[in-house]
Amino acid sequence: MNKFLFSIIFFLIFIFSTIFFTPINFFAGLFLNQNKNLNIEYAYLEGNILSGSVLDLYVDGQVIGDYTYETMLSTKDIKVKFISTDEKKISGSLIKSFNNFNLSNFTVTDFLAEEVISLDLIKNIQLKVNINELKIKNFQCSTINGSIFISADSIKENLNGDLSCRDGNKISTTLKNDKNKILGTIQYFDSSVKVSISTKALPDRRLQLLTDEVSFTVDL
Repeated sequence: MNKFLFSIIFFLIFIFSTIFFTPINFFAGLFLNQNKNLNIEYAYLEGNILSGSVLDLYVDGQVIGDYTYETMLSTKDIKVKFISTDEKKISGSLIKSFNNFNLSNFTVTDFLAEEVISLDLIKNIQLKVNINELKIKNFQCSTINGSIFISADSIKENLNGDLSCRDGNKISTTLKNDKNKILGTIQYFDSSVKVSISTKALPDRRLQLLTDEVSFTVDL
């Protein structure tokens, strides 16, 4: 009897260890074959369920970048921490609850993305996105708790706004200054952030005669 129980325990340990140390390519292949509509591609993937890295990650033809990941398991969920390893500054965690096995439902927490860009009219724009929690249902933005911040030497005041989910799987916000005056908008869609800033926020008043706002797009 003891030998029988020992055999069962050994078999279970073997199965679990096999799952944990199986190359992540195997699981990624199964997932992507069943979800081809996601249009996810990558150039190189190494590691296992516990940790690894992915190079040249693409979603819908859009470059997402290079990342490393680390997985933590608990009795209620699985948490995957990720951080960019290329020139981008992106990090966060993806949490999948065991209460629902629908892979299209998950939560993103502690997401931080920073980017510095320059335009002809505005130099060294610092763009920062900070998301405390983003709930995804059926791969659509359900609820979000986060903010976005914009600053530059050529912008009179720092701008910020609270993020919200919109129809069409879009995330948007209205940019305001410290006096709560609306001076722009931001919309996130298809891995890109479109920013529009009122020329009233810029020191060069001649721009106000030419256009009402300055717009640019940042690919995350």
